[in-house]
Amino acid sequence: MIAHGHRLPDILDYTLAQVRGFAAATAREDVARDARLLSLIAIGARGDARHIDQTLDRLQDHAHLGSHR
Repeated sequence: MIAHGHRLPDILDYTLAQVRGFAAATAREDVARDARLLSLIAIGARGDARHIDQTLDRLQDHAHLGSHR
């Protein structure tokens, strides 16, 4: 949970229900990240150059938008 932004002093004060809830949420986040990574790997492995370039452009645009929030 620390890797997902929780501070150790805070975690030590969480109830068991909170730990379970946060652990489940971080597991879902990890699975979603892994699914996106697998998708990107598949596009790179079998996609044509145009599709790969389009995907890279979208990712870069998203990264630039996220940095201005």
